Amino acid sequence: MPFKAHGRYIERAFLALILITLSSFAYYFTMADVEEVQTRYQNRHAMLIKLLTREIGDLMNRRADLTPRLANLLAEEAVAYAVVQQPSGEVLAKAESGLVAVESLQEIETQALQCAHLLLIQHEDLSQTIPLVEAAMPLVTENNRKVIVRVGFFRADEEEKIRQVRFRNLLIFSTLLLGLITFWFIRKRNASGLSTAWLGGTGLIVLLLFLSSRMTIQEWYERHWRQSFVQHGMSVAKVVSLAAKRFLKAGEEGDLREMQSLLDLDENYAFLAVAKDEQYLFHSDPQLKGATFDPDSAYSRSLNSEMPIMVRMAEEGMYEVLVPIIEGQHRLGTLRLGLRNDSGHGPLGILRNRLTLIFLVALIISLLLVYLLSQRVSRDLGTFIQSMEQVTAGDLRQQVFIDRNDEFGQLAHAYNFMLMSLKERDLLGRGLQNYVSKSIVDKTLRMVTTQEKTGEKVFSVAIFAYFSGLTEAINRNSGPQVLALVREFYQTVRQVCQPSSGCHIQVHMAGILVLFAQQNRHEALMQAVQAAQMLDQSFLKRGEAPFTPRLTLHALEVVHGAIDDEGRDMIWLGEGMLDVRTFSDVQDIDEIIISEETSFLLKDVATLDEFELASSDQGRVRAYIFRGFKPIDTLIRIFPDSSPWTKVLILKILKGQARIEHVDQLLQWFADPDPNIRYHVMDVLERLKPAGILDFVVRTLNEETEAKVLSKAISVLGKIGNESHVPILAEKLRVDDRRVKANTVEALETIGGKKVYEFLNLLVDEQDNRVRANILIALGKYGDLRVFELLTTMIKDPDRNMRASAAYALGKLGMAQGVEPLITALSDKDPMVRRQVVASLTALKADLDIDS
Repeated sequence: MPFKAHGRYIERAFLALILITLSSFAYYFTMADVEEVQTRYQNRHAMLIKLLTREIGDLMNRRADLTPRLANLLAEEAVAYAVVQQPSGEVLAKAESGLVAVESLQEIETQALQCAHLLLIQHEDLSQTIPLVEAAMPLVTENNRKVIVRVGFFRADEEEKIRQVRFRNLLIFSTLLLGLITFWFIRKRNASGLSTAWLGGTGLIVLLLFLSSRMTIQEWYERHWRQSFVQHGMSVAKVVSLAAKRFLKAGEEGDLREMQSLLDLDENYAFLAVAKDEQYLFHSDPQLKGATFDPDSAYSRSLNSEMPIMVRMAEEGMYEVLVPIIEGQHRLGTLRLGLRNDSGHGPLGILRNRLTLIFLVALIISLLLVYLLSQRVSRDLGTFIQSMEQVTAGDLRQQVFIDRNDEFGQLAHAYNFMLMSLKERDLLGRGLQNYVSKSIVDKTLRMVTTQEKTGEKVFSVAIFAYFSGLTEAINRNSGPQVLALVREFYQTVRQVCQPSSGCHIQVHMAGILVLFAQQNRHEALMQAVQAAQMLDQSFLKRGEAPFTPRLTLHALEVVHGAIDDEGRDMIWLGEGMLDVRTFSDVQDIDEIIISEETSFLLKDVATLDEFELASSDQGRVRAYIFRGFKPIDTLIRIFPDSSPWTKVLILKILKGQARIEHVDQLLQWFADPDPNIRYHVMDVLERLKPAGILDFVVRTLNEETEAKVLSKAISVLGKIGNESHVPILAEKLRVDDRRVKANTVEALETIGGKKVYEFLNLLVDEQDNRVRANILIALGKYGDLRVFELLTTMIKDPDRNMRASAAYALGKLGMAQGVEPLITALSDKDPMVRRQVVASLTALKADLDIDS
């Protein structure tokens, strides 16, 4: 129940997030539209009054009547009144509609008559029912007479447009919100938290992208617009400063008046003045000419600078450029140029509007796609949940069919495979367990072992941990204490040596014997030496004890076989062991003594100290103290002149100790004509994985002819390659060597992928038993259950190698479908096949966790 409540809270939170996202879009979209409408009307008003001011100026210069022009202006759309006044308030001409009386707008008149540049004032008439906006602009005629042109515009049309925009956007977004809320309530009981989470997450991402993009564009535009605006203002001011300089030197205003008439054509122009000693020597407003002023901080700062500066004025949207006018070393005065930003943010509003629209469309499309995707995922997951509920109720006949190659299709395939395995396990629990009981497996194993293990010679390396001081310890300590210490030593030996088919551990009266028996002598020797070194370190860490193990190491050939008829007891026969008791008297606890026979094998790669000792059993015996392997640099130096045996030992040592800087030397050794040497060089390179090893391995595959080296290179490519190397590996299946083919299949299995699966399907009729087994194992791991039919047929093949390989593959797959064919094969007449069957059944018992 707490989980469900938590899920509801998350669902509601994501729903709220989606609502916030849509509301944010609605707000920003509406604000952008409103700004666009307001900017459009402001530009229209500014343009109209500037044109009218020029016409009034021409009429006044010709001493013509102004009233007809003002009366005609009332015919313009949304014009409420037009007035031309002197700064004192005297009306020169006016025209007004019947809705608004100019005389009643005294407060607005006061502000307008004081303006020094174009001014837009929003207000209402005395009845507070008619919204108006007045545009006021000063005008200076040719005879230096100043008048104020005032035009009042009705704002009803503008406000109506704004209301329409807000209503339209409100209607659109309300519909979206209402639809979303309705949809959520309808699906509330059946809605998936996954769908809500994805929708909310998508809305959050789009909202964050929108806000970050909007702020980035705003910041960029502000910086870009300000830069261009400043450059424009500075350029104009520098041009005007030339005329101002001539005025200050000669006192003639003609150039400045001409420059002022040109500036009137610039929509950003507000006023022009030339100041000196806190007095206006020239001003576009005649009333301010000769007037003094209080210097502000910007003007004071300009007096201390020889560079022009631009500052923001207190009035909104107004900027001033101050240019020092200098002649030689003398400052003549300061040019003050006023600029206003009427339409600087107009394009920004359009840009924000489009950006909002783009993100709104992106949000709708994203939510739609996420909804469709979540519906598909929820539907597939619902199918699995229903099937799982049936399986929980005990119905193992369920199947999920999703005919797609995506992740859900693969999941369905794996799920069906799992159910089939569960069904097979259920069958095993009801009947097949009796067939794979411990008694029948053990009985068959003993029978096979007795027939085959009649005596086998094996090269072995023995480690004997002699308990030095055991007799004294038994006399001085209790039996449980001695036995506990022996158990501790025995567990240490088992952890280090890991008993297996190649490693056997036996406890003797005087110590612990470990036999490493391998067909490969290098492998047996290296395993024994490394194990002895690890045991020596482990025993040293143990500290003081009533008795301590002393290690000796001896290489010998032994006979391995069963001593009883039933094959229960296995023995190892051999002699030539050192007199470990005599050697323990002179052996330090941290020393490893090796026999003379073993020294012959290690003398070229190890540091050995020779000594002789008189033994009561063996006379004078020569032995060696093993001090460890020689340094890496020494081994590398002696490698070229060493025997093949020594070269392989050096490479086995380098496998654990080589570094990247040795790669070049290893690549040189790879040119050795002995394929065994090249094999072990490749083994070392596989561990180091230097840069370029992939190309080296591919080149080796193309040039190598020895099957052993080629199979090793194929194995390495399987571990480091990818699907692009499948054609190279496929080509090696044509090599007439079963080891190469088998390793190729294993490499393809390791690389994996759909291409490999399709390719392996074409090779199921391979005639080599080992290769076919590896192919079927690989296909089985892909979940292809047809392999069990093929293996059931293969385990009945007349060729015993085919049958043994089929038994191996069935055990390797580790699935219940392999039990029944293996049980049938227990009666095979060939001992080799039966032994493999028993081994596979034993492995299956462990994999399937079947009780005995």
